[in-house]
Amino acid sequence: MARNTLTTLINEVRGRIREGRGTAFYTTYGTAQYWDDDQIQAVLDRHRQDLYRVAIPPQETYSAGTVIYKEYPLPARFLETTSDGGSATFYLETAAGSVVGTANYTPDYNRGHVTFSADQAGSVYYLYAHAYDPDGAAAEIWRQKAGDYATAVNFSTDNHRIDRGAVIKNCMDMSKFYEARSLGGGFAVTTFTRSDTNTVY
Repeated sequence: MARNTLTTLINEVRGRIREGRGTAFYTTYGTAQYWDDDQIQAVLDRHRQDLYRVAIPPQETYSAGTVIYKEYPLPARFLETTSDGGSATFYLETAAGSVVGTANYTPDYNRGHVTFSADQAGSVYYLYAHAYDPDGAAAEIWRQKAGDYATAVNFSTDNHRIDRGAVIKNCMDMSKFYEARSLGGGFAVTTFTRSDTNTVY
């Protein structure tokens, strides 16, 4: 049974692969049915990055002319949530290693952002989380769809024709589209800091 901590992300992938929620959407070789929540979860887990004690400095904001520190942008989006049973799949620690109470902040798992209810006076916290790439997962599923349709045949009846090649091409086009959007493909921008230069104060 799929983890309830991935419900939102599974639905994110469903939207990308054009499959609604249900028991089966197509069957291969007469027995294998696709795509249920467990199958999508398995693909998502192949596109997971585990974050262990990653420093998250605050974003400076202002309130009534005073600097405050409540907003903490996270280094990744599409994060697995904490389960209803309290399984710690997402949590923050202080510099001393103490777990920060969840009542003190509100996470936006999809956007990758944490908002504290009170000013944190510039404190840096440390993140533990599982981040996912739903675009990469969707690209993989579209490729598998193309492979599944490769076993089909062209047929026509009356004035209606089903072209296997066109269906496969559409699947591969969608796979390329999501591959370009994924963390593993396309164009990315990052910041590099040189350590061999003198710092001027």
